Amino acid sequence: MLTVGNTFPQFDLEACVSREPGKEFKQVASKDVQGKWMVVFYWPKDFTFVCPTEIAAFNSAQAEFESRKAVLLGASTDTAYVHLAWRENHPDLKNLKFPMLSDHAKRLSGELGILTGKDQVALRATFVSSRARTRSPCAPRSSWIRKAPSAGST
Repeated sequence: MLTVGNTFPQFDLEACVSREPGKEFKQVASKDVQGKWMVVFYWPKDFTFVCPTEIAAFNSAQAEFESRKAVLLGASTDTAYVHLAWRENHPDLKNLKFPMLSDHAKRLSGELGILTGKDQVALRATFVSSRARTRSPCAPRSSWIRKAPSAGST
């Protein structure tokens, strides 16, 4: 599983972003949020019992994420069409303010290390990625390195 110090993988996924006809879907890519904090949370499957409560709680905190210049993205391995159907059929999901990413091919969830068992269902997981995520997490910036004084210098 991806952990502190790892770089969040690049992604380009279809997302359900609205219930308005003709505006339901769009591509969301990591390059779209570059330079911002990003919070990505996964739930196992759409149309499950606990997930809407969790998703609604994230949605109620959307303004707080925005005030901190953080982009909120929800995701599961269901298709964007399943996300839309769930939003249409569950009162707590009708007015979501963040994209529901479709990781149907399970590429991002696989890179994150959150798929379980032979069914390859995503675990519940939340990742917070900093603005500096494009920089290698292990490579120090040159400004962090001080040269040691050479022998005989004062």
